[in-house]
Amino acid sequence: MSDDLHALGEDLITTSARVVRWVPKSSTFTLSLAAARILARLSDNGPTRISELAVAERCSQPTITNHVKRLEAAGLVARSADVRDARAWMIELTPEGKQELGTLRDSLGTGVEPYLARLSRRDLKALREGVDAMRRLMALEA
Repeated sequence: MSDDLHALGEDLITTSARVVRWVPKSSTFTLSLAAARILARLSDNGPTRISELAVAERCSQPTITNHVKRLEAAGLVARSADVRDARAWMIELTPEGKQELGTLRDSLGTGVEPYLARLSRRDLKALREGVDAMRRLMALEA
């Protein structure tokens, strides 16, 4: 059973990485995938401390700080003092950040749609069920 779970984990990550490569090149958005993940996390979780973003994204605090600075300069996120600790910053999406994230997600759907259109109804149903299972898996992290 352990070997099966290990192989499933490998397949899940490698297949997901290949699907991510289908992200279309677009002039309508210029975000890196890392920046897009940060915007998505803020959209899902609301205002978040930089230290919490670093842990959630599994990278260093200086790396997240640099991403946040770029996103802030682009007007996609805003900082405010954490009411629990004025030395810390809370990062939240701006309306422009929400719009940019929506544009990105729309583009992702558009980019993958031609591949999905070639699948059978059975395969599409299986993918929907797989996405639901992946969401449940991600919820375990919270």
